[in-house]
Amino acid sequence: MKKIKNYCRLSLAILLIFCVVNSMAQAGFNKNYHFLRSDNLVADKDFYLLTVLDHSPAVKSVIEGDAYFKQLFADRLALLKSHATDTCTHPLSLVGGFKYSKEDSVQLAENISSLYKSHQAIFDQMINNHLRPSGYYQRFADLSNADLLLKAWGQYVYGINYIINQFGLGKKMRYPRIDTASYVVSSRYYRTVMKDMFSLLDEQANGIKLFYQPSLVVAMHLMDANDRDEPARFEPMEQNDNKAAVAKIKTTQWNKYPYAAIVIPGNGPELYTTPVSPDNKIHCDAAAARYLKGMAPFIITSGGYCYPFRGPYCEAIEMKKYLMKKFGIPGDAIIIDPHARHTTTNFRNADRLIIRYGMPTDKPSLFITSKSQHDSVMKDTFDKRNMHELGYLPYRDKKSISNHDVVFYPVYESLHMDPLDPLDP
Repeated sequence: MKKIKNYCRLSLAILLIFCVVNSMAQAGFNKNYHFLRSDNLVADKDFYLLTVLDHSPAVKSVIEGDAYFKQLFADRLALLKSHATDTCTHPLSLVGGFKYSKEDSVQLAENISSLYKSHQAIFDQMINNHLRPSGYYQRFADLSNADLLLKAWGQYVYGINYIINQFGLGKKMRYPRIDTASYVVSSRYYRTVMKDMFSLLDEQANGIKLFYQPSLVVAMHLMDANDRDEPARFEPMEQNDNKAAVAKIKTTQWNKYPYAAIVIPGNGPELYTTPVSPDNKIHCDAAAARYLKGMAPFIITSGGYCYPFRGPYCEAIEMKKYLMKKFGIPGDAIIIDPHARHTTTNFRNADRLIIRYGMPTDKPSLFITSKSQHDSVMKDTFDKRNMHELGYLPYRDKKSISNHDVVFYPVYESLHMDPLDPLDP
């Protein structure tokens, strides 16, 4: 009987340990996590996995020593260097070799999987300490570490291919009206730019050590050639434009307000001379009325440099100025999201700020907009658009309470970065 009791205690202990380990392995976002940074904020936001790798010397060493990755690195570095002096001038011949084919993706996944199995401890440390708590891979939080790692690498592949297709090959992507390359990529001028780019990369080649870096530097230089640095603008926001609001959040008495935040989506001006569009004024006027009634302690202005193409005005910044000047709303009550480019990401990015800045997620927020946009948001087609573009709904319990007000709750899936939206991942 004593042996049976001891056996039962041992079994229970093993079960508890297994549950704790399994729970840790499936943890997701941690509000106390601090992001790692490189010298390229665009790369940090588009490819956080690679930023984490650069801060994980043990994992880097394992990858660097793998025979397949050594060969892939050698091939791509040689291609990069050869373009500095060869006769290639067509966009496809210059940058097409830095994309990943289906065969490349399969082989990459197989090798990463093999390395994970043979060096699980160091990979788990990287995943549990950074990839999971960052929230960047939140939609994979329920997966095992092995599967999460493969999914994260898959996102790297998708993201690299998307950027090269968009800014190197001129393919029409999701929203060509605002997201396309600034130049005709097949023009003589742009082909000369790309050719000269490889001469510079050849000069900087000593800093390229790992298989993923040749494709990464090509992608980043293509974005830079088109002045598409939108992901890095205003970052880190919590230390700059949003610093005062973040401090105020910590002392806010939330029980005084029926809503956590008032979200104002941008509606870009059609004119280069107009900082705030007519519809954005309507959005702001309606939102200000609700703020002044005490419906929420904070306003989130959401919208980047979208319309017109490569226009000079950031919607979030201009709306904040408008609210402060016209209504006297204090700056520490306004949180900017200067990155969102679409109505889908107005919701998504507002969620991110609400969650990351520590606002209550069990309290609803208001999405305040014009009647035309309100009606569009409330249609089933908008839900379908979110599912198609994001893979999830960036809100829950969405409902209309007036011609301007949409009530919603944030969802943690919104923390997940989007590899197919390099200007606002």
